[in-house]
Order: sequence, then C-alpha cells, then structure tokens
Amino acid sequence: MMFNIEIQLEPKRKSLYEEAIRRLQCIDVCNDADTAPDARIVGPENGLSNLGVPCLVDQPERVDGHTLSSLIESGSHIMPAHALRFSSRVKPIDEALRAGKLGKAGLMRLHYWATEGASLRQAMFGPMDLARWFFQDEPSMRQCVETKHSLLCHLQFPSDGMALMNVSNAFEGEVPYESVQLIGATGAAYGDDHHNTHLHFRKNSVFARIHHHNIMYGLMGLVSEFVDGILNDRGWNVSLKDTLRTHELLEELVDG
Repeated sequence: MMFNIEIQLEPKRKSLYEEAIRRLQCIDVCNDADTAPDARIVGPENGLSNLGVPCLVDQPERVDGHTLSSLIESGSHIMPAHALRFSSRVKPIDEALRAGKLGKAGLMRLHYWATEGASLRQAMFGPMDLARWFFQDEPSMRQCVETKHSLLCHLQFPSDGMALMNVSNAFEGEVPYESVQLIGATGAAYGDDHHNTHLHFRKNSVFARIHHHNIMYGLMGLVSEFVDGILNDRGWNVSLKDTLRTHELLEELVDG
C-alpha cells in the first residue's frame, strides 16, 4: 500500500517535491480530493492550519518565532525541513562524524554564496543549524559582523570547538552554492560545489550543471526521514525546537 502525501506549496516548490517523491517510488502524491492523505508537505504560512495530520514544513527559516512557539505548544506532529542537514555535500560529513572517523569536532567552516538579493538572515539559518547539529550543543560565545551584502558569524562551543560561517548575497550566478568543511581531532571532511557540480564560468555569471540533482538528493532525504518517522512511530532527527533555537540565535546575533 502506497503512502500518500498531499503537497500544499506554491507551484515551483511543489514541482521539486513531486519530482523527489517520484524518484523515491514508494510514496505517492495525493491529488484526489476524495482521498485522505497520510501526511502533508506545507509552506511556512500553512503550518497552523494543518494540525490534524503529520506535516513537513518547507522553508522553516521563513516561519516567525511566534508561530513556532504556537506550533510547539500545540504538540502537533510537525517536522521542519532543515534542508542543509540533508544536502548531498553535508550527509557524508555528518556520517563520518557520527561514525567516529573524524574524532572530536573542532572547526566547522562554511561559505554560502546566495543569489543576488537573498535575505542574509534566512541564508544563515541553515549554517547556524548545521553548527548546532555538528557540535551537539549550544554555543557559549557568539560574534557577528554584518555588511550590506555579507553576514559573518562565529560561534564558540563549550567543547572548545568553533564554527565560522559566512553568507553573501552579492553573487550574480543563476543558482546558489556553498562550501563546507569540518575538521576533527583525527580527520577532516570537505564538501564543495566547485567539485560536486562542475561549475561553468561565464562572462557575468556562474552556472552549476548538476545543481538540480543535488537539490533532489536533499529533498529525497528529507521526505524519507519524514515518512520513516511516521511509519515507525519514532521521533525525527530534527524538531521545531531546533528551528526555534536557531531563530533565537540569529535574533541574538543579528539584532542584539
């Protein structure tokens, strides 16, 4: 029996999830109004209106703190789509860390080149969440430097590990890309779009040839974790509390 998911997103985001679900094959997109879905994928503006069924909330960096608090208090079955955790560049790094191949995490360094005009705060959400996830702790020291087109954040953790993250929105390319590194006590791991997507440099822009496939792998991982948690009645590896805490950290750094 197929697992049915209803997607309530704007057309562009919906088409991405539909393609990811088609690739998974064991899940079906529910478009029949007479069929009750097993779960839904909804946008950041629709989380509160879908409390009766498990939901995957897309782009949680766009959900405001008040709404997050309301969702947490409701006890609803919601998984926030922290997409960077499931990136095809990040997953091997995380797996190596959890398997003990890198030793104790020491330094995370991430550079993210967002498309021109993108929100710096929203672009920093994923890196900030990733740092908390890698170090499995809250930062004990925080620093932030912001310019018109760049946001630099430095986090120091109680373990003496640190994360240095920079996002920029002055990039003139057609798609964003990132470079992430994690150095541990006994090993290091590195993921970079320059290696994984065969960038084409043009006169006025950069084009990533297989960027779309990397997005697909990330969404497939997200949806798989979402559905597996439901079918096996277990907690997901990310929660709304993670989303809220990352928002709070960004507010403390950027606005504080």
